Amino acid sequence: MHLISEHLRLRNPRFVCRDNQQGTFIVPLRSEVGAPPSRAELRQLKSLSGSEFSALARFYSDFDGARFHVHGHTEGLCVASICSLEALNGEWREVVATMAEFSKPYPFQVSGVAFATIAASGNYFVMYKGRVYYSDHDGGDDAIWGQDLDDFFRRALSDPARFLFEAGCYTRYRDGHSSTQWIPEQFLHDEP
Repeated sequence: MHLISEHLRLRNPRFVCRDNQQGTFIVPLRSEVGAPPSRAELRQLKSLSGSEFSALARFYSDFDGARFHVHGHTEGLCVASICSLEALNGEWREVVATMAEFSKPYPFQVSGVAFATIAASGNYFVMYKGRVYYSDHDGGDDAIWGQDLDDFFRRALSDPARFLFEAGCYTRYRDGHSSTQWIPEQFLHDEP
């Protein structure tokens, strides 16, 4: 996907993070993607994703998973590799089952395929009928986070700090010297 390739080529990507007491902290970032999958892995994706295969194949034809905005042990958006999709969906189904004890799940939570998460959030991005939804463990709603996969990645990568904030502000970076949890406020990179 062209948008992801462009994002990976950005020079000196970084977040300006804030903490109400400490001021600002510049977090240098890296992002990484998996190599294109084999034919066998694409067959496995088709088996796991069923009717959502063609929508997900837009990403997985080029990359077998991705980790965006990594610094130390902290990651932002994580797109599962094909071999970890089954486990990711198992985790997500458990969360939805627990939520169903209190409220009726949305259709995307019944029939969708989880493919990504915000690290350490317990929330999942789900492909359903070609659109991307956000399954929030706090109940959430059925708002569409992307009309298709390209639209989703455009939202996630055009303003990553805003995206992470809107996803619940779970991504907190560490400076390695204090217990401060630095919250991304602005994404910057150098011009080519």
